[in-house]
Amino acid sequence: MPQTVQLRSGLNTGGTSFMDGFGRLGEGWTYIQYARLSHLDAIKDANGDDSPAFRDPQIDTTALITQFAYTSPYRLWGGWLGFTALVPLVNLHASFADDSPVTLRDNGFGLGDITFGPYLQMAPILRQGRPVFSQRFEFDVIAPVGKFDRDRALNPGDGYWSLLPNWAMTVLPTPAWEISARLNYLYNFETDRAGAPPTIPGFAFHNGQAGDAAWINLASSYAVNDALRLGINGFYLRQLSDNRTNGERVADSRQTLLYLGPGGSYRFDANNLLNVNLYFPLKVENAAAGNSLNLQFVHSF
Repeated sequence: MPQTVQLRSGLNTGGTSFMDGFGRLGEGWTYIQYARLSHLDAIKDANGDDSPAFRDPQIDTTALITQFAYTSPYRLWGGWLGFTALVPLVNLHASFADDSPVTLRDNGFGLGDITFGPYLQMAPILRQGRPVFSQRFEFDVIAPVGKFDRDRALNPGDGYWSLLPNWAMTVLPTPAWEISARLNYLYNFETDRAGAPPTIPGFAFHNGQAGDAAWINLASSYAVNDALRLGINGFYLRQLSDNRTNGERVADSRQTLLYLGPGGSYRFDANNLLNVNLYFPLKVENAAAGNSLNLQFVHSF
């Protein structure tokens, strides 16, 4: 069965960073600006080997993601209720060798799919007067409003709805050392849209569904001084079920992503923070692979 609808390319894999479990306590707005730059120079098959279908792939992606979060004055179970929305602008550029058996056409620059949903930011747990643990629960919806062309394989939008519950947490074993994680689960709905479905005699695309997936973002840093933290960051994603085409399972279509790299965080003042994260691929299956840089600027009003 041909593969037509695949796992989302614009997921928050490594987008969150240090001290992720902390957030605004009390009513107010927070603005977060992300810049994600990726250079993908390999397309891996189900065994993690370079796919023979592509020769010299070069896929460059620049994503500028603007997030607004409003923390309300309303309390629930000791936390603060809030609402967040993320709006991405994505630029894609792909090229392949002239003799590549298969090439993928990109759809250039455009709006990506919008993510929105409620969250519950919990108050930190204190021990001996200092915070040792903080967490946040969030339930997001991803709406397929991004730019999408059925004739192009690489699009800023993915063309289908998704649900994305997640749980962010931070542990501080010492006043200077922190460990953060975000657990994510993704459920994707069926769609009748596919980017450049294969042209095979006797095959017609009617519907497709990307398999569900789970992943974890991890980060750990140590405070060099009051403003600067240095550390490591990574993420591990595993697709839990195969993709489906016309109601049939597509064998060997599950993705695996494992990335790791260095990172740092600089706090300009009480209301402004910059996180920088580099990611290098360690294991990739059924996906494009390459290095990426993530910048995250946080401003509280």
